[in-house]
Amino acid sequence: MTRQISVAGLVRGMADGGMVRSAVTARRILWPRPYAAHANHLVPVSRSFFSLVLLLFAMTETTPPAFRGDFNDIFAIVYTGFAIATLIVSLANWYLHYTLSQICIVADIFAFLVFLAFSRFLDAAFVVMALSLGAHIVFSSVMRWQLRWGVVTAVILNVVWTANLVLFHLLHGSPGESWVLRWSVFAMLGTMIVLWACVQATRTGLPRYVGEAPGQGLPMAASTVSYAMEVAGASDAVLCWMDGDGRGSFACSAAAIDDELPPIKLSFAGADAYKQFVPMVFDSDRNWAVVLKDGKLAAHSASALPGQALLKELEVTAGICLPVDSGEGRNWIILTGIPMLGWGHLRLADEICSEVAQGLARQEESANAVSQAISRLRQTLACDLHDSVAHSLAGAKFLLAALAAKAGAESEIGEDINAIKDALEAEYLHVRGLIEQLRQTASDAEFHNLIGDIEAICPTLASRWQIEVGLVDSDFRVMLPLWLSLEVQQIVREAISNGVRHGKASQISIKCRKRAREIQIEVTDNGEGFADPQSPSLPRSISERLEQLGGRLEIVTAFGSTTLKMSLPSHADPRL
Repeated sequence: MTRQISVAGLVRGMADGGMVRSAVTARRILWPRPYAAHANHLVPVSRSFFSLVLLLFAMTETTPPAFRGDFNDIFAIVYTGFAIATLIVSLANWYLHYTLSQICIVADIFAFLVFLAFSRFLDAAFVVMALSLGAHIVFSSVMRWQLRWGVVTAVILNVVWTANLVLFHLLHGSPGESWVLRWSVFAMLGTMIVLWACVQATRTGLPRYVGEAPGQGLPMAASTVSYAMEVAGASDAVLCWMDGDGRGSFACSAAAIDDELPPIKLSFAGADAYKQFVPMVFDSDRNWAVVLKDGKLAAHSASALPGQALLKELEVTAGICLPVDSGEGRNWIILTGIPMLGWGHLRLADEICSEVAQGLARQEESANAVSQAISRLRQTLACDLHDSVAHSLAGAKFLLAALAAKAGAESEIGEDINAIKDALEAEYLHVRGLIEQLRQTASDAEFHNLIGDIEAICPTLASRWQIEVGLVDSDFRVMLPLWLSLEVQQIVREAISNGVRHGKASQISIKCRKRAREIQIEVTDNGEGFADPQSPSLPRSISERLEQLGGRLEIVTAFGSTTLKMSLPSHADPRL
């Protein structure tokens, strides 16, 4: 019977299954989509809404409601037509709407001034229409230019409103001073409320980013891809990065990251374009692009941007490019498949970049703290082993050498003593190797041939347990860092010990191969096997070591034959 056992696999299975889906669903329910991402739609929608308010109050000044043909009626109809036209443009062509957005807001301000200048009736309809149009202008200014210019626009509108009441009405004796004061204060308070509402709307309120270590061969930014996709509502993404070892630039899709597929290497043209990327929203098929630089938006032709060569190489036609900065440098995420894509998404992308940068900084600080703590612990253990176990073994060797000299080299007892001394010598060398492993750091570049290391310990293990131990059907060379080679040797030692002590095995074979980015090890014995072949119990020490290294264990057991099939990544984390 075969049983697949992988603690890391169980964790990945939980993450790929219901737990992550439930978390994503909960986040979608609890976290509202940021309004700022759809500013390119909200501005014309706001204009259309307030134009309908103008039309409503203009047409209902008489009973029954009717079109009288006066200034208010004509103004409301013309402005409503303008608002509907801009709404249609924003839905059909977000790039054209962006290029016209500032002109449209200027047109709104001009319409506000015209309405104040030519409307002479100081009634409720006049106040509601004027202040409604002003509220829209303030809202549009914040969405388009952010809060600072929104405040400037609000101050100008309030000054114009108060000046109109004083110069065109109060000085002509129409209303009283209290009337002017009341509506001036009302306009100011209403503007403050609109500004406060705009600030709340533009606050994205992103969920906190908490990343995990990415797969082997991927930068830290790989852990941010799924987060950015979820926040922006993207259906796919591509991560681009430059390798820190100078091997080139690479790209990997979100699906490839999830499936642990190898990244693709970018061409020279693509790598050069990667270096010149800028945050932008683009549509290459229509040659549209809006770039975010120094907090300001600017329209460009997509074909004129230096990063266009990379987008063509990746076959991405529309989406958002956003930078992800970490201790490894700058990486780029290209989000695609975003519904209702527009220039407003650049504001959201900026917020995503800020949250991700903070999250990566927290993650790196935590990893550094853990690494330092583990390094101190390794050094302490190394010193303790050196000062106690290693010295004791060395002392025992000298005592046995002296005892063998007294007993005589030719005597039977002398031969046994020499055998014990040789076993102690092997253990002493093994302990020295463990000390070197503990003292080794991630920056150490010493590599060993795992096959040679395992062959070297086979005679010692055979002599200790009085069994036959051999290496069969293995690769000729498997080069690994010293620390990882020692980890594998410990796993093999434990597997042989379990086979002899629990299975009463007399013959054990070891097979070791390297496939792609994985090391495969099989330890087969001729022992009694597990008491329950259907559900073999886990070798605790082996399973814990493999779990820490990101590996897995499969047990094939029957009476007279038991095989431990172990695999682990060839670039496991040395801190573990």
